[in-house]
Amino acid sequence: MRSLAHILFVAVIFTACDTDTDILGKMNDFDQGPMLENFADDLILPAYQNLAEQTASLQSDMEAFTSEPTLDLLTDVRVSLKAARLAWQDCAAFQFGPAEANNLSGILNIYPVDTRQIEQNISSGSYDLRTLANADARGFQALGYLLYSEDLSDEELIASLSANRTQYMDNLAAQIAEVSATVLAEWSAEGDNYQAQFTSESSFGVDVGSSVSKMVNALNLNFERNTRDGKVGIPVGIRSLGEPVLHAVEAYYAGYSVELLNANLQAYYQLYTGGEGTGFDDYLKGIEATTTENEDLADRIDQQFQVVLSAAAQLQDPLPAQIQSNKEAVEHLFAQMQQLVVLFKTEMASSMGVVITYQDNDGD
Repeated sequence: MRSLAHILFVAVIFTACDTDTDILGKMNDFDQGPMLENFADDLILPAYQNLAEQTASLQSDMEAFTSEPTLDLLTDVRVSLKAARLAWQDCAAFQFGPAEANNLSGILNIYPVDTRQIEQNISSGSYDLRTLANADARGFQALGYLLYSEDLSDEELIASLSANRTQYMDNLAAQIAEVSATVLAEWSAEGDNYQAQFTSESSFGVDVGSSVSKMVNALNLNFERNTRDGKVGIPVGIRSLGEPVLHAVEAYYAGYSVELLNANLQAYYQLYTGGEGTGFDDYLKGIEATTTENEDLADRIDQQFQVVLSAAAQLQDPLPAQIQSNKEAVEHLFAQMQQLVVLFKTEMASSMGVVITYQDNDGD
């Protein structure tokens, strides 16, 4: 009996080794070059180009508004702010390389906003928007607070503007435009050309530091923390024992959080599929990845994306009102997004041989 058990044990070991070798061989056979070039040329650089253009327009419209505040110019700068926020949704998953080095996400889109810190800065007229103390008092969220009001009409908002207040608004818009332009320049061939490093053969593979590892980790981290939790889970009360935190939605003052959420989810789907080019789905197909239930992993992720996109499309702005009137629909979306997190973080990363290098908050 012991001899038979020994033989079976050895057979299992060799079978596992053969399986691992087969997977590794398929991974080595997949050419990452076209996928990385598609990511850089058709997704990342266009997204950063659009962000730089929209934030430059925001800065210009802000300067026009603060120089001579009128209702028409207030409308113009609000439109520009929304366009810049939508442009950001296409960039949110790319927080590595120049974006990480320049703290792009931390400068542009931390929320909820600290209104007390903003008012203190405006009152004193002395502040440094680069410091950690002002992390919650800058970016799109701070501008949203300053350009909209829960208590004042638009006419009253304009009448309430002081020199310190308009200067703060100008400084916020300038910082947003500057960091967006910097990240674009560092990616571009005309600048630091991070694009060349990202697509070079020396960055191939799945080791920590490779381009695929950076992309997979950035996708997982931002989808899990900023999309699943930040946009949905925290506001609906998943992290507060079921008690909603309505002011924690992404665009609390402007009232279009659901629109931003849907744009962000579409951007993640584009990243997964590669748009018209090679994406992660092609990678998974190429290595014949399967789920733990032996399903085609690429198809399973695509199916779950469709469920998530459909659930998000059912929501309506403003999100706080949606949570109050139909909390179950928002909780359902979170649950479906959680399934996508597991597919990304466990199934996809494992199949690709990518190590998740960040620490999660809840063991998912």
